[in-house]
Amino acid sequence: MTMGFIPPNERADSWDMSRPLTSIVILTRNELAYTKLCVASIQAHTPEPYELVFVDNGSTDGTVEWLRTLPNAIVIENADNLGFGGGCNQGMAAARGARILLLNNDVVVTTGWLDALHDALDRDPQVGIAGPRSNRIAGIQQVDDVEYDVETLDGLEEWAATWTAQHAGELATFPRLIGFCLLVERAVVERIGGFDLRYGLGNFEDDDFCLRAVLGGFTCVIAQGSFIHHFGSRTFVGEGIRYDETLLGNRDRFARAWRIPPSDDIASGSYDAKRVLSRVTFDPARHFAPLVGVPDDGARLQLDARSQVIAICCDAADPLGTSEVLAAALTSYGPRDDVTLAIRIDPRDTVSFRLLENAADSVGDPRLPDIALVERCAENDTALFTAADAVVVHGRWAAGRRLLATHVGATALTVDQLGAPRVDSAAA
Repeated sequence: MTMGFIPPNERADSWDMSRPLTSIVILTRNELAYTKLCVASIQAHTPEPYELVFVDNGSTDGTVEWLRTLPNAIVIENADNLGFGGGCNQGMAAARGARILLLNNDVVVTTGWLDALHDALDRDPQVGIAGPRSNRIAGIQQVDDVEYDVETLDGLEEWAATWTAQHAGELATFPRLIGFCLLVERAVVERIGGFDLRYGLGNFEDDDFCLRAVLGGFTCVIAQGSFIHHFGSRTFVGEGIRYDETLLGNRDRFARAWRIPPSDDIASGSYDAKRVLSRVTFDPARHFAPLVGVPDDGARLQLDARSQVIAICCDAADPLGTSEVLAAALTSYGPRDDVTLAIRIDPRDTVSFRLLENAADSVGDPRLPDIALVERCAENDTALFTAADAVVVHGRWAAGRRLLATHVGATALTVDQLGAPRVDSAAA
């Protein structure tokens, strides 16, 4: 379900409007107690304007039901676990903020956390990604020997306030940041897309994302004055996932993708990122990962279509928008137009099927344009867009679909660009 963007327990007139709207994308997979702690800390420590975008990967512990109670939150529900990369891509595609904050649900933020990350991006236009320091994280983002109770969080606020005051404004440039908390400029997503879905449930997809961003001309920095408590790997633990097996499998994928020799200790993060990047030139065809789409960009869809194909994707979370798009499309073209409307509906989306029937009935069979119904799930848009000349973008997926359309060479259109409604003279 999709709702507005004013977050729970916040008033727009209390926001620090010097900051752009930030879309905070949080993945959930059970572990409701940690999600509640995370959300409460955001509400308490974030005066900057933000929207909450939750992507649930098949929770069964009441998480979805609780998320639905949060006023004005965007909640995307997956029946299965799409992994960290797949879920984040969905969240980024639905995000409306000028900046996107990818955040684990097993964290607790502290005073000034987001402000310091914004400062890092504002410092230099070339900075595209910023991450904080934490008590439990790999690499140089970790703060050793924190002086608060990491289990009960007693003393966290006081210690974090001292730490962030001491390190306010300090930045460290580093080519790889950990994905538990990343503030990303939208320009980065427009340039490189999202996470590579080949990394499955998780591990090394954040390394890959950062390297592609640097290769695409951006800088990654650590904001020393931003501190976030991290419980660490709660989903892996809760789901009984063998972290070491996932790590090793994705380590090999990462090494092959970036041609890293076995002599580099990739698992510990000690590979020479600068040397890796020096061997590669940015290639949009290779280094762009669509936010909406399947991993295989070579997928094709065969359509018995006329010379021009316009793809229209129905959105189960936006029935009003879907109804508007379908009505505009069916009235903008007639049976004599050399156009096929390829309408993609998720097989589970009974509402959109009914909306299509209503729109068709209102136009009448003699006046309908050529229609090809494509029954595919939302994550399988790559093949459809590859077969289309133009794509109509609307709803929560508009940004992601616009990027995907650009990537595969299709033109992104809004509803208004479909043209004024017209009546086919031969059918009148």
